[in-house]
Amino acid sequence: MDKFFYEWGNRDHPTLVFMHGVGATGLSFGDLAQYLMSDFHVVSFDLPGHGGAAALDEEKSYRSTQMAKWIKEKLDLLGLSEIYLGGHSWGAHLALYVAGLYPESITGLVLLDGGYFQQNPDGESEDQVLKNVEAFHESVRFPSQEAFLESEKAESPRWSQEIEAAALDQVTEIDGEIRLVVSPFTAKAIIKGIDLEPTAKIFAKVQSPALLLRSTLPNELEGERQKAIKQLIEGVPQAKVQSILNTSHDIYRDAPEKVTAKIKEWIQLRLNE
Repeated sequence: MDKFFYEWGNRDHPTLVFMHGVGATGLSFGDLAQYLMSDFHVVSFDLPGHGGAAALDEEKSYRSTQMAKWIKEKLDLLGLSEIYLGGHSWGAHLALYVAGLYPESITGLVLLDGGYFQQNPDGESEDQVLKNVEAFHESVRFPSQEAFLESEKAESPRWSQEIEAAALDQVTEIDGEIRLVVSPFTAKAIIKGIDLEPTAKIFAKVQSPALLLRSTLPNELEGERQKAIKQLIEGVPQAKVQSILNTSHDIYRDAPEKVTAKIKEWIQLRLNE
C-alpha cells in the first residue's frame, strides 16, 4: 500500500489524527505537529480534491455522511487504535460526523474552531458564499511560487518551514500560473454538503468526549459564536469549550503553543479517568 498519510512523532504515544479545512492539505498540520510530537503521535492526510488526493466525481459524494464513510475507510487502513480525531473548520465538521456514525472508532474529538456553526456566521446566503468561492478561486493567480509565498507571508502572523511547505501544497502550476489545487467544483460541493448536513443533525449520536478550541477574532462575530457554542453544548453535553484569546479562525497556526497545551491537558485528563 502506498503511504497516503503524513506522520509525526512516536506511535507509542496517544494518536491524534487531524483533518484539514477547505483548500488546505494534510501538511497544514506540520507546524502544529512540531509542538505536539514530543507527547503525541500525529497523523493527517489529504481529503478528496486537496493536495495529492483525487477529487470525487459527484457533488453528493462530498456530503458529510459520505465523507465520514470515506474517512472511516482511511482510518481503518491506518490500523491505529485509541484515536483522538481532530479537525480544523470543515475537518472539525467531518470529525463530528465520523464520531457520530462510527463511535467505536473514536476515543475523543479535538475541534479546532470548527463544527459548531450551523450557518455562515457572516449571515451570507449559500448562493452568495458560492459566488465568493468562485471569485476567490479566480483571484488566486501568481506568476511564480516566490510571488505566491510573499503574499502568504504578508498575511501570516507566523512563518516556519512547515507553514511554507503547507502553503506550497495548496497550489499547483496551470498554464504558467500558480493556482489553487482545489477546484471550484470541489469547494462548492463541500459548502453545499455542509448546508445539507449540518453538524446539528449528528450531535445526538456523538458519544465521545469532545474539546472545542475556539477563536476570538474578529470581535464582531462573538455574538454568533456564543449562540453556536450554546447549541453545541446542548447537543453534545460532554463537549468542553475553551477560547484562545487573540486568535483567528486559523487558531492552530496563530497560537500553536497554546493549542498544544490545551490539547495535552485535556487528553491527560481523559487518560487519568
